[in-house]
Amino acid sequence: MSAPAPAPAPPDDDFVDTCDGERVLRRAAARALADRLFYLGFLALPWLWVLNAWTFAPHARDARGPGRDARVAKRARESRALAVAAFAVVAAWAATFYFGGARVVGTRAWERWSATTRPR
Repeated sequence: MSAPAPAPAPPDDDFVDTCDGERVLRRAAARALADRLFYLGFLALPWLWVLNAWTFAPHARDARGPGRDARVAKRARESRALAVAAFAVVAAWAATFYFGGARVVGTRAWERWSATTRPR
């Protein structure tokens, strides 16, 4: 009685590259992860866009070639753009609050929002 033949290895195009180089994900798992991180970023979690863009950085730079997937590349580029936009909004808000203070947001709002003022 002979041992059963091993299952054939999946083709190389069934795997997707990640930023880790040696570690690759199956195409279905990579698509699910890219979609999940992209959509969860809209739930006030923009750091997931950063994570998505970083994890699939090879796709954001070059969507063609072996180990690349067009859907993952699209999600990585969109996540990178949204992460940059979210950072710009937060930085603008922080700069306005820090440099403008009560002059910009109003005294009443400043007293409610500021951690440096005591409530009356």
